[in-house]
Amino acid sequence: MNRSILRRGPGARIRRTTLLGLTVGALVLAVTATGCGSSANTPESSSGLTPVRVIYDWPGIDFEAVPIVVAQKEGFYKKQGLDVSLILPPDNATTVKMLATDKGDIGFDTTSDVVFAHQAGIKVTSIANYSQTNNWGLVGQPGKPIDIHNLAGKSIGVFTDSWTKAMMPYVLKAGGVQASQVKQVIFQNTDLTAMMAGKIDIATNTMNYAVAQIQASTGKKPSTMLASQFGAPDVPIWVYTAMDSWLTSHGKDAKAFLAATKEATAWAIAHPTKAVDDFVAAYPKNGSSKKYNLYGWQDTISCLKGPDGLFTQRASQWTQLVDALKSGNLLNTSFPASTYYTNKYLP
Repeated sequence: MNRSILRRGPGARIRRTTLLGLTVGALVLAVTATGCGSSANTPESSSGLTPVRVIYDWPGIDFEAVPIVVAQKEGFYKKQGLDVSLILPPDNATTVKMLATDKGDIGFDTTSDVVFAHQAGIKVTSIANYSQTNNWGLVGQPGKPIDIHNLAGKSIGVFTDSWTKAMMPYVLKAGGVQASQVKQVIFQNTDLTAMMAGKIDIATNTMNYAVAQIQASTGKKPSTMLASQFGAPDVPIWVYTAMDSWLTSHGKDAKAFLAATKEATAWAIAHPTKAVDDFVAAYPKNGSSKKYNLYGWQDTISCLKGPDGLFTQRASQWTQLVDALKSGNLLNTSFPASTYYTNKYLP
């Protein structure tokens, strides 16, 4: 589940290598070396507001941060008595480790990272869904529909993250092919231009990034096929997280953060252009055009609301995710769904 976008010149942004690439020992060492507890009392800032540090899931900023930026710019956090800062981690596999070592309070992360953190003994909890659906899937050139039953001999661009590894077996099963019958081309530092140039037949990505990139550069939407269309579980990808130790001492702050962020998310859905204007004003050097960010945010909106509206999590999403990771031989240790999430802090 990677973001491949037009930014910083022609190079692509490869979206997230998850905790799958880290050993349990490395994670535990990262926690014990610095200590995983948070201070019991959060000092007020000079403005009288309570500081809350949010750690993003990628070292660069992009349109998925729109709700947080809107909450900052439009005063939703201030109304809840919070002074929220957004921290960009040094790499794309550090968010949970930074939370575990008290380098931040709230995380923006993936559901798979939460599951792998618990396997590593890191007690991080998802406190709200960001997205509500699995918008990962297959991407093809505009005007060329994807035929899932005609994959034999095709080249498919893939990333090495856990989400892609968990989803690809569903692609192959639906296509009636073995892994040896397709050529999986690993993206290193590239983007969808390889597919647009005909160097590969199909790409994999989350749709908000894939659609935005191609639509912004060509004016046309790519052909797409969502994972749920070929039997993969339709479960959320991104969530807001926090360490159990921080939540024990700062439950009130967690509730205030989610109340403000939920209000900002609803506002940004209702006012997408103004929301992106806020984002561009806050991060003028975000590396992408306003057109790209607007396309990306508009496509992100489509996966934010679930059966219970914004944010609400369900046990079934975690059960299905764990089953998918197990079926792909990516997960050795699992826990009941209630271990991974809570709706306790929702407004």
